[in-house]
Amino acid sequence: MSPQPAPARDQVLDELRRELLRLARHEEEVAAGVAARVHYWEPTPVTVVVHRQCAAALRDAADELIPAAHAPDDRPPR
Repeated sequence: MSPQPAPARDQVLDELRRELLRLARHEEEVAAGVAARVHYWEPTPVTVVVHRQCAAALRDAADELIPAAHAPDDRPPR
């Protein structure tokens, strides 16, 4: 099997990055939904913390897919 041409590979990486960011947004939304049901004086549920950690890990994985040629300042906002 031959390696994919650069444009096809870049397109796959772009799609993968978009999907990782979509999943990260979903994790944040789930965390926000759970947190909204808790009174402010109550401790933060562990599930909220875990969903936020998952979102951060997904964003980090997406950032790793940005080509090294891009400077850190060129990365799109989260």
